[in-house]
Amino acid sequence: MPQRDGIEAAQLEGKSEEELIKMIFDLDCSEVKKADILFMNLDGRVPDEGACVELGIAFDNGKRCYGFKTDTRSIESGLDLNPMISGCMIKIFKNYDGEQLLREIREYLSENEL
Repeated sequence: MPQRDGIEAAQLEGKSEEELIKMIFDLDCSEVKKADILFMNLDGRVPDEGACVELGIAFDNGKRCYGFKTDTRSIESGLDLNPMISGCMIKIFKNYDGEQLLREIREYLSENEL
């Protein structure tokens, strides 16, 4: 989580844009590679661009990838998500009621290991 595991502001002072990009990108890639799973928020008209890159890195590194979607917006006509996103996922939890979504995830976890 960037707010917990990101680079401290003091380390970013005085850096060029290129240095900032490299520091942030390298740290993010490293953290994704260390993770056991990726659990991605797929809400929005399209998923967050950075999260999509993280998904690609995770998928390419053999991580188990899951997603959740709690809204109805999507860009693909006839498809809820772009197949390049959903194709990386073991399971996508879709429920537009947040409490019901949590119950669905708990039920899945009682029968499956993430």
